[in-house]
Amino acid sequence: MKTGFAYWENRIAPVFDIARQIRVVETESGRIVAETEEFFANDLPAKKVFRIAGLGVSTLVCGAISRPLHTMVMASGIRVISFVAGDLRKVIKAWLDGNLESGKFAMPGCCRRYAAQPEMTGTKLEEHLMNGSKRVGMGQGGGGGQGRGRQGQRGPGGPFAGNATGTCLCPKCGNREPHERGVPCLQKLCPKCGTAMTRE
Repeated sequence: MKTGFAYWENRIAPVFDIARQIRVVETESGRIVAETEEFFANDLPAKKVFRIAGLGVSTLVCGAISRPLHTMVMASGIRVISFVAGDLRKVIKAWLDGNLESGKFAMPGCCRRYAAQPEMTGTKLEEHLMNGSKRVGMGQGGGGGQGRGRQGQRGPGGPFAGNATGTCLCPKCGNREPHERGVPCLQKLCPKCGTAMTRE
């Protein structure tokens, strides 16, 4: 069985979307029989997922992960254990001992807040996690209002604004679909094969 651990500087990488290294640990009968390192050179999300699947990884252990990328990994038949934090070797040992999901290595204070922001990816997600004490869209006052601030605006010029032109490409079957404004390609499933699409 092969398990992939996304990491950075010997710790679990805080955001899988922009992680560039993965430790692949192969185990048999509860012991490590092989370990390899893999590096990603600014690969598109779909290419990163295909590469991990090609390595024969059956479980991915990572920090935060955006919902579209999580969907792509799961669609490739890979189990995802996300929002994990801590020293890489300790996390690997906890995985071998069957204690990884006990809560000891859970990423502190961010999971519920992130769950309400599924459209965040990459650096936006990283900024949110590193600033976990502030809720996206809140003003600077002490109120608890739920209105959207500049961070969450969807109008023209906002960080989530989409380009009306362009094409969404299915990395599996090559099908192309017109890109819809405000709908990231990664959130669209190919009508022909059901694979998450990418922006061409």
